[in-house]
Amino acid sequence: MRGNGGRMQEWIKYAALFVLAVAAFGVAAIALMGPQGAGEAGPVPSSTLEATPTPSASVAPTSPAPAPTAAATTPQPGIALPAEPVLLVMGDSYTAGVGADQPDQGWAYLVAGQLGYPTNIDGVSGTGFAWGGGGQDELAGEYEVRLQEIAADPAFVPNVLILQGGQNDSRIPNLEEVTAATAQTIEAARRFWPGVQVVVLGPSAPQPLAEELRGVNSAVRAGAAAAGAPFIDATEAGWFTTANSPGFDADGAHPNSAGHAYIAEKFLQSWAALIQ
Repeated sequence: MRGNGGRMQEWIKYAALFVLAVAAFGVAAIALMGPQGAGEAGPVPSSTLEATPTPSASVAPTSPAPAPTAAATTPQPGIALPAEPVLLVMGDSYTAGVGADQPDQGWAYLVAGQLGYPTNIDGVSGTGFAWGGGGQDELAGEYEVRLQEIAADPAFVPNVLILQGGQNDSRIPNLEEVTAATAQTIEAARRFWPGVQVVVLGPSAPQPLAEELRGVNSAVRAGAAAAGAPFIDATEAGWFTTANSPGFDADGAHPNSAGHAYIAEKFLQSWAALIQ
């Protein structure tokens, strides 16, 4: 019996070892299967994480941002329209309405009528920012001179000024003088009437004259920019083209009534953008 008991104990021992082995095998199998199931619903793979920008990368780029362009840093200035605008329009023969059937069909009169402000219109043929009129620039009709004469009368005090012109300034040999005269005229107006809002309308003419005015147009534009005044650029905007000029041309240098109405329409579109 003792021998049988010993054999029984050995059998029990081996049976227990067998059960432990089976259990260990099952645990190992579960462990091997576990990572696959976790991977299906687990974190994003490391390669994807590396491709996703981190907060520090988006806030502090490794390379500096490009410098702003000149257009972004010096946008076209606008005007602060007074609560009760009083308007002065000064210019050359265009402002005088030359070429229209009647002077009051000129662009300046049409604009004044549309805006509805108390307005004085001062247009003198053959004058400009630097050119005073006459064949030899002898008439002293430059815009600054005329502004000073108007400012001497306290009965009229404008707070909005439109300066139109440049066509006659093309007779000045040195266009730098035109640039300087344009800026000087604007600054003079601001001294005469502190707080006055100034807008410059550059030269405009039916083709082919419009092409010949590009140089003086650039000079007037530069003067307006130097004085910080908005400039309405009819030349570069292509108001007059070879296609529309025949219908707007009075004499090769001035617009007819339809041309004046067209200038007024284009000006008012630009004006609306400046006062927003």
